[in-house]
This record gives sequence, structure tokens and C-alpha cells, in this order.
Amino acid sequence: MQHPDTEHELLQRAAAGEQQAFSELYHLYARHVYGLSLRVVKSPEMAQDLTQEIFVKIWLKREQLAGVLQFRPWLNTITKNAARDYLRKKVLAPENETYLVDFFADETPTAEERIALKQLQTAVNEAVNQLSPQLKTAFMLSRFQGLTHQEIAAQMNITPTTSKSHLVRALAIIRKYLAEHYPDVAMVACLFLTPLFI
Repeated sequence: MQHPDTEHELLQRAAAGEQQAFSELYHLYARHVYGLSLRVVKSPEMAQDLTQEIFVKIWLKREQLAGVLQFRPWLNTITKNAARDYLRKKVLAPENETYLVDFFADETPTAEERIALKQLQTAVNEAVNQLSPQLKTAFMLSRFQGLTHQEIAAQMNITPTTSKSHLVRALAIIRKYLAEHYPDVAMVACLFLTPLFI
């Protein structure tokens, strides 16, 4: 259990824009959010997607964290509301720009948030385009179409083990590219792109 004082410090640091503090919060609570999401959407793939998107949303509105006194109850409320909204919309194509715009539609994005969202989209697109054709295909099928390794293997005429290897390699390349070219959004972009369970 995270000590309240330590958690409060993490929230303050994350609110100030410290990516390492936000990453620590993510690793502390990602599986908890996944579990709550799964109860609502009833799909492991959708729950994984929703978990990343919730944390992306929190990062873009990170200034709010400074006023959060109890993070877990606050996160529970956000997760349950987002999961129900996600299920109602039935949005299944994260690569579409409208997907991310709709995800933030509960509140009108500020100009700063729109710029941050556009930078995130640009960074992700550029990073994915650095992949070889094989790695890119496997990554797109996994992350943007929600296919399992078995389904990817059948579609690409490879083994499930090779599919998993492709995804691991693709993520490593993407992380490196983002860290080098987009350090300001690298961490949050990787959270959005990386499934909880590869």
C-alpha cells in the first residue's frame, strides 16, 4: 500500500509535470484501473485500451492532481465513468483522430490540451512509421485492431511466438524514437501504446 505522504508527493510532482512521478503512479495503479474497467466493459482488450487512455487523459489534465486528496477513490470515479462512456460509444479504432477527440469530449479541451493532443498524435504516427513493414503490421494489428497473437500469426503467416517477438521489438524501437525526438511526450505516448499484457 502506497504511504499517503509519498502518494501526495507523487501527485504534486506529477501535477508539476514530472514524468517520472506520473510513471510511478501509473505503475502503482494501472492494474487496479484495468480490473475496474474489465468489470464494466467485459473485454480484456477494451479494458487494456481504456486503462492507457484514462492515464493519458489524466496526464493531459495533470494540474488537477494537485488538488486530489485521496487518489484511489478519485481514480475509481474517473475509471467507472470513463468505462461506461467508452462502452456507450463503442469506439474501437484508436488510430482515428476522432477517437482521441471523442475520448476527451466530456470536457471541452483547452487550447493547450488540443496542442498536447496533436503533438501526441504526431509523435505516435512518426514513431510507428519508423518500423519495418513486418513489425509495423504486427504492431498495428495488435494495438489498433486488438488482435491476439494467434490471430496475428494466422493473418501474417507467422507463429504466435514470432508475433509476440515482433511486438516487443516494435515497442522498443518506438520508445527509443520517442525518447530521442519527443522527450516531452515520450512517457505518456508509451503508456498509450503499450498493452498491459504483451
